[in-house]
Amino acid sequence: MSLAFIRIGKDDIGTWLELKDTPDAYKNFSNYAFLLKAHIIVENQEDDFNVYLADILKNRYNPVDMALTILPTRGCNFGCIYCYEQDRPMINMDEQTERAILAFVKSNKHLKRLSVVWYGGEPLINFHSIERLSKAFLAMGIEYSAKMVTNGYLLTSEIAEKLETLAIRNIQITLDGPEAVHNKRRMLLGGQPTYRRIMENLKYLLSVNGTITVDVRTNVDRRNMAEYNTFYRQFKAEVNDPRINLYPGFVSDLLSSECVSAEYNISAGGYKAQFALDIFNNYGIEIKSFLPKYRRHSCVASKYWAFVIGPEGELYKCWRMVGNKQQEIGNVNTGAMDMAKFSRYLVGADYTQDRKCLDCEFVTLCGGGCPLVRMRNKYEGTNINHCCPEKSSMEKLMEMRYEMFLKQQRAM
Repeated sequence: MSLAFIRIGKDDIGTWLELKDTPDAYKNFSNYAFLLKAHIIVENQEDDFNVYLADILKNRYNPVDMALTILPTRGCNFGCIYCYEQDRPMINMDEQTERAILAFVKSNKHLKRLSVVWYGGEPLINFHSIERLSKAFLAMGIEYSAKMVTNGYLLTSEIAEKLETLAIRNIQITLDGPEAVHNKRRMLLGGQPTYRRIMENLKYLLSVNGTITVDVRTNVDRRNMAEYNTFYRQFKAEVNDPRINLYPGFVSDLLSSECVSAEYNISAGGYKAQFALDIFNNYGIEIKSFLPKYRRHSCVASKYWAFVIGPEGELYKCWRMVGNKQQEIGNVNTGAMDMAKFSRYLVGADYTQDRKCLDCEFVTLCGGGCPLVRMRNKYEGTNINHCCPEKSSMEKLMEMRYEMFLKQQRAM
């Protein structure tokens, strides 16, 4: 609950181990108030857990915060080998839909904070919609922030110089390994290479924007996993900026065989955690995203005031569903809303009503897993594991966390 991580002196280990069998023995500790404060011991486990669940529900239905993922286009200039959107037509958002989105946001009379993720396709194909909507959101007089998921190829100097004024504080760019590897996986539609131009665009952005942070994602499967160490070190040698966070993502076959076949997939089971452990143990590379964290929810799909909006104004609860007519829950242009489909994400497959999740000691670190997977398991009869990847390797990940702590201490 508190993510407390403590070091115990050798002389005290025996006393601590007694707590496993006799938890009331915490009163024998001279500083037992610390044990309670750190949630190592709780006076009433049911009450403590109820506080957690109440916080989850408050956060889920809080109208003060709204989170939108907006696709100004479904078009893309890349032909990535694992893309799950290849069969979806290229459609750009028009100004009528932009006005409908603004009206949809303003319909929440309690709204105080709005966060937006610009997504696609490749969102920079229709940067004009991003500009117009961003300026309209900023003019609403509420707290506003945004990030963008882009392949980085169209991140020209002109666009880079505008991101700060549009409150785009973070961008995610994908580089799939060293230059030669990346160019075989993430090429232009005509097959041309993309790595070098992305790197030059990124370096220019960092030079003109002093506040932007950048997440550099590497989509990993069996075809490029062995190259991650090489890419990591080459990238750091060329661009070593504290505002950049490098991390691996994992290409899965969750929705489509177009993503990656089973022979290449390493996203199932405990493979993700093992990858993180191997990268750290073999090369000393820290993947902080695999350290446990307190979660109110695993994804905005389980929040009431969170939506994905497609370029035609269609509404979804998950960005993996964009372009799938069967998964639309409404449309901002018509005002229609299918509450049955909408509610499946919030309560139909709610982990707070799943006994297996509630009895799991890692539930506060997992947040129930992917809402889409949970929904598919319940309503479509699939049997996809939704547990957090850390679950199978928690002890080893804790050891990794301790080693990282010691490394930080030595560097100070």
